[in-house]
Order: sequence, then structure tokens, then C-alpha cells
Amino acid sequence: FQHYYITNNLRMPPKKKEEDSKKKEEEPKLSEVNFKSKDPQTLYHLLFSKEENILWRSCDALYNYSLVGEQNKTELLGMGTVKAAIPHLSSTDAATRRSSIMLVNSLAQIEESRVEIREQEVVAALINLLKPEEGVMTHEHATKCILTIADQYTTKSLILENGGIELLVQLITDPDPLVQQNTLETIELLSADCQCRISLNEANVVTSLLEALSCEYPAIQQLALKVMYSVCQEECVRTSVKEVNGLEALLKMLTDEELSDLHEGIVQVVGVCMLDTDQLDAMKDSGCLLTLANYVTTTEPQGQLNALRAISTCSGKPENCQILHDHEIETTIMTVLGGRILRC
Repeated sequence: FQHYYITNNLRMPPKKKEEDSKKKEEEPKLSEVNFKSKDPQTLYHLLFSKEENILWRSCDALYNYSLVGEQNKTELLGMGTVKAAIPHLSSTDAATRRSSIMLVNSLAQIEESRVEIREQEVVAALINLLKPEEGVMTHEHATKCILTIADQYTTKSLILENGGIELLVQLITDPDPLVQQNTLETIELLSADCQCRISLNEANVVTSLLEALSCEYPAIQQLALKVMYSVCQEECVRTSVKEVNGLEALLKMLTDEELSDLHEGIVQVVGVCMLDTDQLDAMKDSGCLLTLANYVTTTEPQGQLNALRAISTCSGKPENCQILHDHEIETTIMTVLGGRILRC
């Protein structure tokens, strides 16, 4: 019995060590206190750490704090959080880049923060985050942040200068619908500028937009058509539509009743493309003009009106009028005018 008692007590650690061990377990870890802290000042100061593990965690915590509401965003903005987070957009660590763009994008929704974000080096950093090697979350927040500032001419110029057009066009067909939506809305803003439309054409935007029309999300399809209508204001883009047989693809969709919600947008795009005599002549040869004429006579009144507007727009040129006349479009119009449209 004495041997058993001594042996078992030797196996047990001294009482003092047990107490020391429990004390260590009860002591909170510094990182846990900081990253779960409700005090944004503590988290803000961590943005100046040199350790990547601390940087991305602090950005994450501040991002979550900003999501609570506008008051929290304003508070973070007042502390200079945007300026402190911006350098981390170019970090060599992917997690830090992701977390910092999430934070910057969240604060970019406040107008006052956009002055700093529109700076040349910041726009360049944002565009770098559109590269294929970045993750979905990074792409989502980077495209949203660029969308927020892309309404000004100076920002559009910076996007052009830093190769943003090519990267945005690539993201039109991204598998993530939020990335697609942000990208298309950004390109729609950019396409108001002539030089941007030319650059978009050089980046093969037409092919990407046609591919986006096969997306399963109607909102993305509608956006793609809006962008196509906008970029087709440029003659070189309309030429690209012709080269990739874009009108044939669009008019094929015009005959699909399941896509009736897209018909108005399709007719608008077709209408602006018909401004070019070569395009209209090609439509005659390919049967596209006949497809449009049939649509005018078979669709509902609003659809008829949209199609007639498209035909009316292109008839401003004498040579276009001749093509329409040769195809007996006047007869089609008179049939419609003498039928349902007058009765509506």
C-alpha cells in the first residue's frame, strides 16, 4: 500500500503547478481580446501592425463593425480608417488584400470617403485586385468599390490608364452573379465616354456581352443588353457586332417567347445597329430583316411600337430607306398601322 501511494503521488503534478496551469488557461489571449473588441480605436491601431495575421483579422473586425450601420461607418471614417487600410490593398498576402478591400468598399459607400479612394495609386491598386488570381470575395468587393467611384471622368481616365478595361471585360462572364452585376454596372458608366467605348471594343466586349446573355439570371441578361446598347453608340462596336454575327444571335432570341422580357432590350440594340447601311444590308441578306418584320406583325402592341421605333431610327439615311423599301418594310408598317396599334 505504501508503494502504491508513493507511486501514484509521484505521477501527480505538484499542487502549485496545477494552480499555475489553471491560471494560464484563464488568462485571455491578447489577439482574442483585440479582434473581438467593441472598441474600434483598438482595432484601428492594429492596422499599423507589421504582422499579416493581425492585419487581416483587424480589417475583418472593422469590416464587421462597419456593417452595423451608417453611424459606425461615419465613426470609422472620422478616425482615418480608409487611409490606414488603403496600403494593405497592395499587400503580398491574399487574405490581407481580401479583408482590406472588404473594409475599404464598405466605407466607400459614404460619399466623404471617395475623395481618398479616387487617388491615382488607389485606383491602380483596386484594378490590380481584378486579376484572375484573386478570389471571388476580392473580385466582388473590388468591382463594387470601382463602381462606386466610376461616375467621374477623372476616375474613368485612371481606369483606362491602368488597364482596368481589359480586366473588367474578363469579369463580365465571371461565374459569380454579384461580380457580373457590379462589372456590368461599372462598364455601363464607363461606356458613356467615347474613348472608353473604343477601348471596350478593343477588349472584345461584344463577345463577352453575347456570352452573358446566356446567363441564367434575368437581371444579368437585362444589364448585358443595356451595356450593349450603350457601347453600340460607337460605330466600331457596331462593326464588331456584325463580325461576330451578333444580330443573328439577338434576333434568334427575339423569336423565343420564353425570353419575352428581353425583347425590348434586343430591339433597341438591333435598332442602333441598323443605323449602319452595311449592317442593314447584311441583315437583308441573312434574313434578319425578315425576322424583325415578322416580329412587328406578330408581337403585342408595346413590342410593335419598340420595333417600329428601331426601323424609324435607321430610316434617316436615304440608302437605308432604299433597303427597307426593297424589303417591303412599308407594307409591314402599313399592316400594323391599320391593325392592332391604331385600336390600342
